[in-house]
Amino acid sequence: MKTSRRQFLQTAAQAGFLAAVAPSDIAGARTPAARFADTPGLFNLHGLIKSPVTIASADIVRAEKELFVRVVSKDGVTGITQANQRMENLYSMLNGMIIPFFNGKDARDIEFLVDEVYRVESHYKYAGMPFWNCVGHVEIAIWDMLGKTAGKPVHQLLGKPVRTEVPVYLSSLTRETTPEKEAADLAQKLAETGAKAIKIKVGGRMRNTPEDEARTRSLLPQLRKVLGNDITIYADANSSYTVEEGIAVGKFLEDHNVTIFEEPCPWEDYEGNRRVTAALKKVKVAGGEQDSSALRFADIIRTRVYDVVQPDLYYNGGIIRGYRVAQMAAKAGMGVAPHSPKADPLEAPFLHLATVIPNLEGFQEYPARPGRQPSWYTPHILVKDGKLSVPAGPGLGIVYDEAIWKKAEKV
Repeated sequence: MKTSRRQFLQTAAQAGFLAAVAPSDIAGARTPAARFADTPGLFNLHGLIKSPVTIASADIVRAEKELFVRVVSKDGVTGITQANQRMENLYSMLNGMIIPFFNGKDARDIEFLVDEVYRVESHYKYAGMPFWNCVGHVEIAIWDMLGKTAGKPVHQLLGKPVRTEVPVYLSSLTRETTPEKEAADLAQKLAETGAKAIKIKVGGRMRNTPEDEARTRSLLPQLRKVLGNDITIYADANSSYTVEEGIAVGKFLEDHNVTIFEEPCPWEDYEGNRRVTAALKKVKVAGGEQDSSALRFADIIRTRVYDVVQPDLYYNGGIIRGYRVAQMAAKAGMGVAPHSPKADPLEAPFLHLATVIPNLEGFQEYPARPGRQPSWYTPHILVKDGKLSVPAGPGLGIVYDEAIWKKAEKV
């Protein structure tokens, strides 16, 4: 059965998570620029870091065939995040609109700055994932810089830890395998990592051909045959279904004891997804990774489009905005499972946020096939006994080989 609202509220209240959230904070999603103008903020950064942390420069560079966003304080402290794949098409927005706004500002005002960058110079007219993805990269790099300045991991700047490890599901990112191969591959990965949960793809990604339907209908029985009934299964439709198809597939998933059904209908069809959520009684419906509007998340939560919300920390504008979504969800008795399909440096911001969120929902995402483990950074964030440990070093906890920056090229 779906978890009750009261259970989540009790969990959140015990951790003090909701105690810091006044009603105006939730409503503040409608007036973002004004929220922090006359308040100390949620994270008390001025109290934790006594002197200004002025942003002297920020840039995007390519090194080791990857993109990185860097910020540097006037004191010479550098904050870094690896960039996600969406940044390849967003250089002009990042360099022309976002970076110039943050340069020269006190990084301790990051809560206000993340709201203000949306308001100034009519930037709100660019609202959407491309805009907030650019903001999110700069914001996360700033958190890395702030943590290094304070000599603390980012999660210690965010609040009281409620966990040091995060249980994961292994996320299969392909629809190209046969059911037999998919089950065999996932069985091998579960044995290697000690994980107790997986996520598979159903439907065809914003389509549902007869071939897609046949694979879905064959895959679940095969998984249960090979993996048994004790492994938790999540299923991601990537917006594949109509409402009627979503309900039918959801009931099929319930018959095979699937725990979460992600994004059944096109992600912008909020009414359609709401109808699927209402129709299913045993499987939880999740979504929100494409969304990047505070107001939209407030409406998604208020009208129960999903049982579980999944903001992507980069797409949605960074750690602060992800934290706010988690607060709104907690107030409504809902779980949050931030979208995080990447490994290592891109996993680090999520782990720091997960450390302080009491209403984290179940298992969290980790790629079943994480790819190579480069030698130019440490540590590698690997699954052990089915869990990821939160990085303990200053900032995001990722240490890069300084030699890679000598060969880096500005973009």
